[in-house]
Amino acid sequence: MRTIEEIHREIDTIKYEVDLIHDDVERIKDKLIDHIPEHFSRQDFIRSFLGTLFVGFSVLFSGNLINMANNLPEAHFYVIIIGTFLILTAEIYIISYSRIIDKGMRRFGQFWLKRIVSFYITAVLVALGLAYLFGLQYLLPSGYAFVRVVVVLSAPCAIGASIGDLLKKY
Repeated sequence: MRTIEEIHREIDTIKYEVDLIHDDVERIKDKLIDHIPEHFSRQDFIRSFLGTLFVGFSVLFSGNLINMANNLPEAHFYVIIIGTFLILTAEIYIISYSRIIDKGMRRFGQFWLKRIVSFYITAVLVALGLAYLFGLQYLLPSGYAFVRVVVVLSAPCAIGASIGDLLKKY
C-alpha cells in the first residue's frame, strides 16, 4: 500500500508535467497562431540574405540598370536611399513589430535598428557582390558610376531582404 508521502510526490510530479505541457502549448500557440516575432537571429540574417539574392538577381538582369543609374539625377539618388529606409521601416513595423504583444518591453527603436541595419547592409553587400561578380565595373565610366549602380541595385535588394520576415508571418 502506498503512503501519503508517495501520493504527494506523485501529485507533484504530475503537476510539474502538466506545467511543462502547458508551457509547450503556449509556445506552440505563439509560434503558429500569434506569430510573435522573436529576437533577431542568425536564421533571420540568412533569410534576409537569400531574399536579397533572389531579388538582386532578377533586377541585375533587367537590362536597364546601368542606363538608369548613369542617367539618374543626383536628387533622385538620395531619394532612393531615403525611400528605401522608409519602405523598410514600414515593412518592419507592419510585418513584425505590430505583432508584439508587450510593446513596453520591446521598444520599436531597438527592434527597428537591428533589422534595418541587417537588411540594408546585407542588401548593399549583395548588390556590391553581384555587380562586381558580373563585371559591371567594366561597363561603367567611373568608380562613382559603379557606386550609383550598387545603390540603385541595393534598393530592391533591401526590400527583398524583408521577404523572410513576411514568409515567417504567414
